[in-house]
Amino acid sequence: MRFAPLRLGALALLAFCLAGCGKSESYRYKLTVEVNTPEGVKRTSNVVEVQFSSVSVPARGVMHELNGEALYLDLGGGRRPLIVSIVNRLHPRYGNDVRWSRDGGPSESLLSELYGAQLKGDDLLEKISSLSAKRGSHEIRPDDLPDLLTFGDVNVPSSVMEVDRHNLPASLGQNVSWAKVTLEVTDEPVTKGVVKAKLPWLAAYYGKMLDGDHYQNKNTLANSLSTADFHQSGDLKGNK
Repeated sequence: MRFAPLRLGALALLAFCLAGCGKSESYRYKLTVEVNTPEGVKRTSNVVEVQFSSVSVPARGVMHELNGEALYLDLGGGRRPLIVSIVNRLHPRYGNDVRWSRDGGPSESLLSELYGAQLKGDDLLEKISSLSAKRGSHEIRPDDLPDLLTFGDVNVPSSVMEVDRHNLPASLGQNVSWAKVTLEVTDEPVTKGVVKAKLPWLAAYYGKMLDGDHYQNKNTLANSLSTADFHQSGDLKGNK
């Protein structure tokens, strides 16, 4: 069986348009990653927006979409970069074990722990509105992060590799280790342009898997990932 690559943001936007505009709320999260290297600590941050909208077609409920890009940390010294995906696709968790949702940012349980925001229930949009006003940076564990990726060659999409969060040196080089990871709700601008500059092939691969196939039909990492794992904002298609 052949499957088209997942276009999470695009599908969400299409569903929103078909359902008509309902009430919506959003919040932005800022992820900051610090990694020890032989040359010192390397640090970067990115900001992503998660928007929730009420819909009534095909059923009444709340849908969400992401606006932003993956976090790209240049480790220097000729090392491969560390990329924190915008989604959590490779090792999905379920129930209370979910720390980062498959396609909607930090999980309800993680946000509840950090901010005391219970996000389940009929008044989800009101809770998102309340969450968007909260502030304060909180340290989280590497286990809380979504998929971690790198490339054997950043110019070759099919050279994508998964990074073992419990063994960074295996794919990022000797003496590379976690220093600190923090997450916070913010009103800072959404990060734009970093990943597109570092991975200039992204626009050309819109609608494809990272092995260049238009369908997900192989049991390989490059055929399991698409541009939606690195960038979701709706502007890649126009830049092909």
